[in-house]
Amino acid sequence: MTVEQDAITEIARRFAESIHAERTATIEALAAEREAAQRLLAALRREHERQTASAAGAFVAGLLIGAALGVAAVALLNPRSGPDLRQILAARAGVTRRSFAERLRAAIAAGQRAAAEREQELWREYRKRLSEPPSPDQSS
Repeated sequence: MTVEQDAITEIARRFAESIHAERTATIEALAAEREAAQRLLAALRREHERQTASAAGAFVAGLLIGAALGVAAVALLNPRSGPDLRQILAARAGVTRRSFAERLRAAIAAGQRAAAEREQELWREYRKRLSEPPSPDQSS
């Protein structure tokens, strides 16, 4: 080999070593960043779970406090006793049920009447068309 070839070979070897070292450093840096990202994700998951549990607990506590305040307000502000109130509510429910059933029956009857009237109207129209002579445009 000549001096030039030896120099080129040496430069190529150094360049390959440099590229290999750079590649190794890049891979190590990427691995370190991946580990850091995984730790960050794990910490974010733990924080999310903590906040979710905290929010659920606060919701349940608020629900219970609201229900208790509602019961207390009804008990303090209602002028009727328990049995009287139950009797009034039962009577209202019976009236509502009967009026709904009556309204339903009336609506069904109205629908039946409308359907019968429409059927009669269609029959009249059909008979009328049968009794008319065919027009020149329709004779085909």
